[in-house]
Amino acid sequence: MLHLHHKKLINIAIIFLLSWLIGTFFIHRFEAGYPIGASYFNAFYFTVITTATIGFGDLVPMTVAGKILTMWYAVFYVPLFLYAMNIMFQSNFKRIRHEDDLLEREMHEVEVDVETILNTHPKHRK
Repeated sequence: MLHLHHKKLINIAIIFLLSWLIGTFFIHRFEAGYPIGASYFNAFYFTVITTATIGFGDLVPMTVAGKILTMWYAVFYVPLFLYAMNIMFQSNFKRIRHEDDLLEREMHEVEVDVETILNTHPKHRK
């Protein structure tokens, strides 16, 4: 059974993938005749770089439609990216906390065993 965090991350990954494909199509179409729209690869590269909020600046939209689409991606993806990072952080934090609890229980059992051995050994009796 998938953990709730994993399901959320899968849903976000699907949103990213679909929107990258849609964005690639529209950037290629809107920016035909410019370097950004010269190929589907350039359009996909630009879409991914924009959604990752990297923005190298090597490819830029030249048309009004391309600029509007780029602004929408920038505004939409920053919160989505932060949400995905938050889910991953929460998931890892819960896993680490669970492992810490298990380790603490094991250490307590060892302490009890050592104390039992010390209390039953003739040299250490009080």
